[in-house]
Amino acid sequence: MAPGRSGGRPSSSRPVRSTRTRVKTYHEDSTSAEDSNQEGDGYDIPSRRSSVSLRPRTSSGIRRSYREESSDTVSEGSLVDSDTSSPDLNPAIPPSENTLASSHPDPGPGPSSSHDTRHSGPHDRNRPSRRSQPQRTKTAHKKTPRRAIGQPLKKRVRIDASEEIFLTSGVIPPWATLPYHILFDIFLRASYPLVDEQLMQRTKSSKWLLDMALLCRQFLEPALAALYYSPPLVPAPRSFELLNLLSKPQESLSINYAAKVKELHVDAESVLLYKNGPQLGWFDLCELIARVPRVHTMRLFHKDDFIIGIPVHLIKPSKWVYPERLLSAIDEAGIVLRRWDWNGRFMEDADDILAFMLEKHQRAAFQRLRHLRLVHVDDRTREHPPSLETCLVAVIEQLPRLEHLEFIECSLVGKHSLPHMPSTLRSLTLTNCNRIFSPGIGAYLKSRGQQLRQLSLSHNRHLNMSFITHLGEHCPNLERFKMDVSLHDWSSFHDNELHFKELLSDSEVPMWPETLQDIELIQLTKLSETAMESLFMSLVEAAPRLRDLRCLTISAILKIGWRDRATFRERWIHRLETTFLRRSAPPDPNLRSLRKRPLHSNQSVIGGESARPSSAGSEPSTPSKRQSVRLAQLKDSLSRSPSPSPYEDIRQGMCDVVNIRIDNQRPTETQFNEGDFLDDELSGDEDWAGDDWEPPDRHAW
Repeated sequence: MAPGRSGGRPSSSRPVRSTRTRVKTYHEDSTSAEDSNQEGDGYDIPSRRSSVSLRPRTSSGIRRSYREESSDTVSEGSLVDSDTSSPDLNPAIPPSENTLASSHPDPGPGPSSSHDTRHSGPHDRNRPSRRSQPQRTKTAHKKTPRRAIGQPLKKRVRIDASEEIFLTSGVIPPWATLPYHILFDIFLRASYPLVDEQLMQRTKSSKWLLDMALLCRQFLEPALAALYYSPPLVPAPRSFELLNLLSKPQESLSINYAAKVKELHVDAESVLLYKNGPQLGWFDLCELIARVPRVHTMRLFHKDDFIIGIPVHLIKPSKWVYPERLLSAIDEAGIVLRRWDWNGRFMEDADDILAFMLEKHQRAAFQRLRHLRLVHVDDRTREHPPSLETCLVAVIEQLPRLEHLEFIECSLVGKHSLPHMPSTLRSLTLTNCNRIFSPGIGAYLKSRGQQLRQLSLSHNRHLNMSFITHLGEHCPNLERFKMDVSLHDWSSFHDNELHFKELLSDSEVPMWPETLQDIELIQLTKLSETAMESLFMSLVEAAPRLRDLRCLTISAILKIGWRDRATFRERWIHRLETTFLRRSAPPDPNLRSLRKRPLHSNQSVIGGESARPSSAGSEPSTPSKRQSVRLAQLKDSLSRSPSPSPYEDIRQGMCDVVNIRIDNQRPTETQFNEGDFLDDELSGDEDWAGDDWEPPDRHAW
């Protein structure tokens, strides 16, 4: 009991230490003078701000006290003052801090102060206790709001201790001793991209590369080489800074920056068209090209090139056009291009665009070109005679080493030009080309598809999948096949209808190349139930031969009854998962060097009306909430059937991603879900006072 109470022992028989009334933390490593200076008095001292208590908190945010319960402490919940009421009570506190403490009494709850213990004796027994002075405590409570011991003035964000734990394998790679070319490849891949071309803004990768360059001497040159490999030319004043740096004698610099520049990606209008103030003026791209002789990639693009579906008559030509001086500067610098983009927006004479390209391809800078992209290259007329496609073939034939060819919204390419494309092509991309038909693609694959590695067909209005019946025969080395049937139309008509009767007939069975690594079929529509079953069955039957397949993505639209569609979805999604999804053991969670995060096994992402988590095992997945009890019982009975299908024994088990979606949604450019219809915005009735307007009590006639 506290001194002065009945039944308590005299204080002389048991001396009370002042440290018994002090709350200690786990990191208390200072002297008693420092401890007394850090005791809570309701105000933050600089030394206290710098320290963080390691004591655990309760659910209310109050730190727990780990002191012993003794007789010289007041009962729980009592309100007492601190021991800083007089400067001579604690000689360990300096006079200046004591004065500050005495002017602001601590109203917080806590153990008894040293004033009640160190100066208590037999002559103080008749002194009234602190509990008998509620008025003083109440007055102090009114002046300053009470706070618990250790409670901060401001609520701090609690950090989960598990997020700060790094589990590593114990092996730290010798980063500083790695060769230059390995470090350069690491920095180049980790920092891509340096510029968001759609927003024309720099990403955080530029600053990260600079930080890596300043981290140690071994990282300096490879990090800067990754930064200058494709230097970001936005905002426009940065282009002038780069030009000034490259204009200096490179022999006088510690690093030859001009030799590091290999690619130039330029937004023609924002960088080259407009003037950058009276001091900088216009940026001269030809002057930059003259100082970077090792450039092998040049892309001059427009900000609207990323928008697919703009009608030809709405595409306005840019005010900036390809200058003859630019191509002459490339020849004078001795640059050998490997990648180049032709953009119809930058063509001065749109009627004679093919003749312009033919003359440029005959120059020495284009003779080793490997990657060519044609964007909005069109004759701007509604008439497309076969002679134009013949001229297009002659333009492309001037590039003997061409391997990658892309047509983006080009109406010049069609059934007369496709079969005569170079046989050296390893990648062909056709995006929103209105004159592409299945017979033309089939003829090209039959004659020139032996060396093809990638085939990407997206948003082509007249193209169905009839050519896929001989895909394995005509393209034996194909590794990636992508086909997106959805359409984009930014005109006032919003014409998103496909111009063919059916995507795949019931009698057409696909044939898949054995070298496929990635299959991506998006928004498959105009398919009957039989044709879709034939498509899925062809994949299951070819599974033992598709040993290199790692990614399978299919989204299809099946317009049948919802009960039949749910049954069809459950059966085929389960079968495709069982056949292709990888079943290897998950990695050891103790062997990693990244931040600790919850680990999940390989799962497939299933979409559709009954979206549900997929399982990597062979057991059927749990039915969704929207399915009826009848369908759930039907699926359970099928899974317990003693006579399983012979195709269930086929296992490929090497795909990391199996993404299957089967529904009846209309293919649109923007897909909406339930999150787009939440009440996140104001309803508009915030100014309503509760009174509705009523018409006057009279007739209108």
